[in-house]
Amino acid sequence: LFKRFESSIYAFRETVNRLLRIHHSFLLALDQGIVPAGMEAQTILYESDYSEETDLLDELRRVSERYSAADFDIEPMRDHIQHDIEMLNKIMRLVEPITPNKDAKLQTLKKRLSESPLKNGKRLIFTQYADTARYLYENLNPDGRRDDIDVIYSGDKSKARVVGRFAPRANPEYKFQRGESELFTLVATDVLAEGLNLQDCNMIINYDLHWNPVRLIQRFGRIDRIGSEHDAVYGFNFLPETGIERNLGLRQKLRRRIQEIHETIGEDSAILDLTERINEEAMYAIYEKKGSHLGLFEEEEDEFLDLNEAEEILRQLRNENPGEYERVANLRDGIRTARLSSQKGMYVFCQAGRYQQLFLLDEKGGIVSREIPRILGAIRCAPDLPGTELPPGYNPAVMRVKRLFAEEVKHRKAERTYTLSLTQGQRYILREMRILFETTSDEDVKAQINLLEKAFRGPVTTAVNRELNLLRRSGVSGDSLFKTVVRIYHQHNMREWLDHKIIQAEDHPIPKIVCSELML
Repeated sequence: LFKRFESSIYAFRETVNRLLRIHHSFLLALDQGIVPAGMEAQTILYESDYSEETDLLDELRRVSERYSAADFDIEPMRDHIQHDIEMLNKIMRLVEPITPNKDAKLQTLKKRLSESPLKNGKRLIFTQYADTARYLYENLNPDGRRDDIDVIYSGDKSKARVVGRFAPRANPEYKFQRGESELFTLVATDVLAEGLNLQDCNMIINYDLHWNPVRLIQRFGRIDRIGSEHDAVYGFNFLPETGIERNLGLRQKLRRRIQEIHETIGEDSAILDLTERINEEAMYAIYEKKGSHLGLFEEEEDEFLDLNEAEEILRQLRNENPGEYERVANLRDGIRTARLSSQKGMYVFCQAGRYQQLFLLDEKGGIVSREIPRILGAIRCAPDLPGTELPPGYNPAVMRVKRLFAEEVKHRKAERTYTLSLTQGQRYILREMRILFETTSDEDVKAQINLLEKAFRGPVTTAVNRELNLLRRSGVSGDSLFKTVVRIYHQHNMREWLDHKIIQAEDHPIPKIVCSELML
């Protein structure tokens, strides 16, 4: 929601409205004894628009039959959803007065468009969200009276037609149809961010900032291209409002990743703002890839792919191709592959119980990195990239990595003979609860703290650890921390984790290879 708010008040409001509709539909289903659980039900709730409630309920009933309402704690669920509805309605009341004429960001855009240099040429306005794109178009072209401005977002109209009208000199193959005029202002999502010639224009406005700086670079790559007749290219960025930025941390993330790009392949013009170091003579090689776009960044050997992006790729696969997702999810351990790559070496994923380790190795078998973002970036490829035959000597190389991993597992076990290793989040929670134990006189609270300490000293899931780390980073302590930890304990059924069999199984992990890949 903060990211949508950073984009535009309209995108934020539309999202809250959608959430309200989804919550009301969920309550409606509960009242009919239907618990809309599972991916199919989620798709119906989030993506379908039923004019009749009975049609919606029939569809939800059809896909939710395997879940019995008797298996759920319905009343607390209903109370929680009703609480969320009240909160969302409160949010809507707070933002309702922000009409377009009171939208400071929109008014700033209009003002800048009327000033030099933006008023003297073509303007390409990028946003991450289709809602924001529509909002900008409707306010820059009220009632659709102007024919020199247009908007495009995924799937809504012909990309070739819009591109041809906006950049006819760069796309001479496009023939104007009867009644069409040339465009001078174009509002677009990242549907136009790759592989297109828009260099008739030399001014870009990023109305919001994408999490990935490569996307920002690709946007500039639409107009900063070979064949441009412009001596200067202008880029303008709307940065997040200070209060939103405190919660998003978007600018900081972008700075860090931009610096990684600079350190990896040199420096070019500033991407985010003028505080970046600039080397105007560097990076000309980036245009050598068939004279095309700045997507070359995507193939650099040190590209980083964070877990959020990787998870989004998997979510997209699950939604768009569930059969392929299930096939991949159910692959046996030990899967191997090889492919052609500009980076030579090997990737091996090892696991022993809950302990997992990724290895990136060079051509000689030396370990290059164990950093997850770097390794994910190295092995990322297009879905249609063909595999190649595994060469002789591949299996022995993988087994050498497995033996190294087995030694590490043995060493880990020796270090924690009678105790389980704790994450930073666990250490923080245990320390703060021990402080609370010493300062409280309530015996019931002390008894609960003892039980919680026992649970949180054991192995925890990634979801639990994420919540604990959020508490640590936010510095939550005292009663607030205690109440949150109690909620986490019950919500994640941690009582079952204390079973001796689980701990006993973790005491005897067996090293194995989950998957591996050779990059030739």
